[in-house]
Amino acid sequence: MSLKHTILGFLSWKNMTGYEIKKYFSQLEFIPWQGNNNQIYKTLLEIEKEEFVSKKTVLQDNYPPQKVYSITLKGMIELRNWVMSDPELPMTKNTFIMQLAWAGSMDNETIFRLIDKYQYELQMKVSLLSEMLKRKTVLPDRSQKEAYIWEMLWHNRINLFQSEINWVTQLRNGLVNK
Repeated sequence: MSLKHTILGFLSWKNMTGYEIKKYFSQLEFIPWQGNNNQIYKTLLEIEKEEFVSKKTVLQDNYPPQKVYSITLKGMIELRNWVMSDPELPMTKNTFIMQLAWAGSMDNETIFRLIDKYQYELQMKVSLLSEMLKRKTVLPDRSQKEAYIWEMLWHNRINLFQSEINWVTQLRNGLVNK
């Protein structure tokens, strides 16, 4: 994932502070970033030097000044070029798969407990994501097309976990007689 381009994408919606950008990262399950706040602010400084964004300091009563970032025309061109670049296939890290790979010597009851825990976590994730989609937690609506694309991004993530639930169910059923 490109942190720079994701930030430019957020700023293409509207002008934002670093705090607002951080908030979007924490609310979007399908953006695979788990860095810290310093990376966001460091990237904002870098893309400001590259003239992809501009910064305006807004004074506030009883609060420190806010730095509000806006995407520039140069930043919009950079974002568009990145969007049009060749897509990468998804890479998923799944610890459960590795645990399962080494579970073959265990009895079925132990393996089923592992599977049940994993399946429960998957079901909770599907419920959470479905609720976030229902509440339109992060769903830009500058156009019907954009709203539809973002809704489908949420469905992609939900379907990923639902597919994993289906696979785990098949795995469990297949192990019954092994």
